[in-house]
Amino acid sequence: MRIVHMSTIHRALDVRIFYKECVTLSQAGYEVHLLVANPPETQLDGVYFHPIDKVKELPRLVRIWRRLASTYQKAQSLQGNIYHFHDPELIPVGILLKFLGNKVIYDVHEDTPWEALSLHKNNPIIAWLKFLIWTVMEGIAKLTLDGFICVTPHIAAKFPSAKTTVVANLPLTVELQTAVNQTKADTSENYIIYAGGITEIRGIKEMVGAMELLPTSLRGKLLLLGEFSSVNLQTQIEQMAGWEKVEFLGWQPREKLVQYLGKAQVGLVVFHPQTDHLAALPNKLFEYMAAGLPIIASNFPLWQEIIQKIGCGLLVNPLEPQEIAQAMAYFLENPDMALAMGEKGQVAVKTKYNWEIESQKLLQFYQQIINQ
Repeated sequence: MRIVHMSTIHRALDVRIFYKECVTLSQAGYEVHLLVANPPETQLDGVYFHPIDKVKELPRLVRIWRRLASTYQKAQSLQGNIYHFHDPELIPVGILLKFLGNKVIYDVHEDTPWEALSLHKNNPIIAWLKFLIWTVMEGIAKLTLDGFICVTPHIAAKFPSAKTTVVANLPLTVELQTAVNQTKADTSENYIIYAGGITEIRGIKEMVGAMELLPTSLRGKLLLLGEFSSVNLQTQIEQMAGWEKVEFLGWQPREKLVQYLGKAQVGLVVFHPQTDHLAALPNKLFEYMAAGLPIIASNFPLWQEIIQKIGCGLLVNPLEPQEIAQAMAYFLENPDMALAMGEKGQVAVKTKYNWEIESQKLLQFYQQIINQ
């Protein structure tokens, strides 16, 4: 049974796509192929890589159509039994493959229409135009494709229940056990970590603003892992007073991320209260827990329910740097409490919030698609 995964915007070794889904399917006996830009190998962990065209010199719309055409041609040439794509821009490719008689799954990582409103909130015309386009495209996908895998129940509720399942983006516990076992280095700094996309709506200004307010005596340092959404944003942030307490490391491969998680004392996830964030379950939230870190998180009702029930962190208003700084100070001044909360989060991941459980949902859904 040949499975073809496709992504035009994610990294070749994306955690959810490659390390979790593709490797899980390969280990279950499927022949798994991954179409992606700039693959590091032709084969890794039983998964076969195939490069797609990604030309940067052309105008944006031309680039998009070039990579969609490249993806479609290579996907069709592989003659897969099931096609599984991960980006909303690939909906037209998925529909074409379906019209040719193939089985097609759309892996929905985000609430794309509402995400468009958040990303373009300063340009309402563009925001609502993209909202409309994505809503129409998803509507066509709902009528034509065979199945939908969604990262949260909130997103899944927007797709046909009979052919939709939830496979949450939860941690690989074995991978992150290394961070738990790692002895905290005896350094002059107390590290607070944020790992992920660096944007305004994910709280970068408030995180750096909180570092400015954090008392110097606590020796706090923000480990910032990820890529800025734009050069302009990076320039703005680097001019903030709190930047002198930031160690910016850029994007890091998984093995390095695990090392930095083991080095940190606290994990940060202070997304702004955008509509698409309120019902999100970001992977980093659970990765911090798996690494034994106490969490400082936005006080969204869903996150509050999880974090307070487990007792693994503090909730703050993500728009208030002062509240974030106070939570940072609490953990750095009370290391025993930080350790206890981190251990509670680790137990919760081992028993409930882990990929080992979610992987079974993925395999069961594939069997459902095959049996249709």
